[in-house]
Amino acid sequence: MKLSLSDALAHIASCITPLQTAETVPLMKAFGRISAEPVLAHFSVPPFPISLRDGKIVPYGALPLTSFEGLASISTGGRVPENTACIVENEALSTCDPASIVPEDSFIKAQGEDITKGECLVQKGQKIGPFDITNLASQGMHTLRVIKEARIAYVGIGDELIDVQEAPKTGHIYNSNAYTMAARGEMMGARTATITHTSDTPEAILATLGALHNVDAIITSGGMSAQDAMHSLLDSGPLRTLFKGVAMAPAGLTALSFLDTTPVVHLPGLPMSSLLGFEVIGAALIRQLYGMDEAQGLITTITASSIKAHPYSQSIVPGFFDGRAFHPKQIAAGMINVLNHCNGFILTETNRPLNTGEGVTFRSFLAWS
Repeated sequence: MKLSLSDALAHIASCITPLQTAETVPLMKAFGRISAEPVLAHFSVPPFPISLRDGKIVPYGALPLTSFEGLASISTGGRVPENTACIVENEALSTCDPASIVPEDSFIKAQGEDITKGECLVQKGQKIGPFDITNLASQGMHTLRVIKEARIAYVGIGDELIDVQEAPKTGHIYNSNAYTMAARGEMMGARTATITHTSDTPEAILATLGALHNVDAIITSGGMSAQDAMHSLLDSGPLRTLFKGVAMAPAGLTALSFLDTTPVVHLPGLPMSSLLGFEVIGAALIRQLYGMDEAQGLITTITASSIKAHPYSQSIVPGFFDGRAFHPKQIAAGMINVLNHCNGFILTETNRPLNTGEGVTFRSFLAWS
């Protein structure tokens, strides 16, 4: 009997130990890395009120104005004196009635309007993006403590697989699943230790997995059908199996095991099953290694069309969120390029179809960035 998806995710959360090693890197080297600690602002930005325009300073005591004569000038970004009611931009001086000027027309950026002292700029476990770099640089933070990069090995299993560097061969297919998953892992901040493939025999699989050193996790694709070697190795072999089979469609033939102390996610070989299984189970593994919050990047929206339900499993439904609604895409397990037209997915409940306009939780691919 397949394990429920919630139980599978609970196994990952309880059995995968987050990476603990941290290092200090230069600010630009921190881009794309995972923060090892919360980072607080040392001071407010701006540190004092500043002008947003080139113009004239209007003190409270000068209101109501009868003329702009005698008002002091200020440049954009200049420090605004205390008791300033507003700034009148230079472009308005020749057209604006002085008597109409009120404090609400301020053109003043308040102290701490962008960042307040003590504000958390980066959460522990957060991936550092380009605009986080903006905030950190504004504080003069030239280094950052980040978690050791998770190193993931991606292994395709199947006699028919060849590497992308090889010439086409009749009856063979390229190991595209592994390359796709490696690219998605990189988006999460995980580093690709290696991409390889192996024949579908117990000896070849164990030799390939055993040769993978200095990796934090392994993700395999293929060999999960009942007659395949990987499937049988999970029942009796050196792998310590935590679960085998998850009630999700596609990718129900998904498993989690340990090779000594290294976690191994086993995904089916058909492209859509493999890639969507990675989005749910492989991504959960990487998040757990980094101690990342599973709830990051969730968007509450509605579905633009009805969605059928699987009678025995939760469904992984890819699609496109246009800012107003989620548009599901029709898929089949062997498809290879549907996700090019998607920006995320939803999970449906077992045996519960969705009608047009019903609420759904959208999980964006780009939220990982």
